[in-house]
Formats: sequence, structure tokens, C-alpha cells
Amino acid sequence: MGKSKKRIFSKNTDNIGITLKRNEIIDNIIYDIKNNKLTEETKRLISLFGISVEELSEAGISFEELSAVKHLLY
Repeated sequence: MGKSKKRIFSKNTDNIGITLKRNEIIDNIIYDIKNNKLTEETKRLISLFGISVEELSEAGISFEELSAVKHLLY
């Protein structure tokens, strides 16, 4: 293998991205809602995954907490 290919392969292994799973994102959103930490990142994740009211209610969030953030949800 040439030096160039070796550098390209080494460069690609250093740039590993993060893996987002839907159920982990829902847990993070619920944690943020319950602790009143609605950040821009939380809002981005809600819109990126298209989190709905039904998903959050099935995950265990109360009606009062849902009604406080329903303007963010689909």
C-alpha cells in the first residue's frame, strides 16, 4: 500500500461520528423537559427525529410536562 492510501485510511478512522438512537434521544429529551433544561440542542433533536407527543407520553412523561412543551412537538 502506498503512503497516500495509508494516510487516507488513517485520516478516515480518526473522523468517527456519533451514533444517535431514537430511544436514547427520547430519554434525553424527557430528562431535559423534567429538569427544565430546554436548550437549542434539545429543540434540534426534536425536529431532527420528528418526536411526537404520543412517543413522549408512551415513554412516561406526564400530561402537565407535555402541555408545557407541546409547541415544540409534532
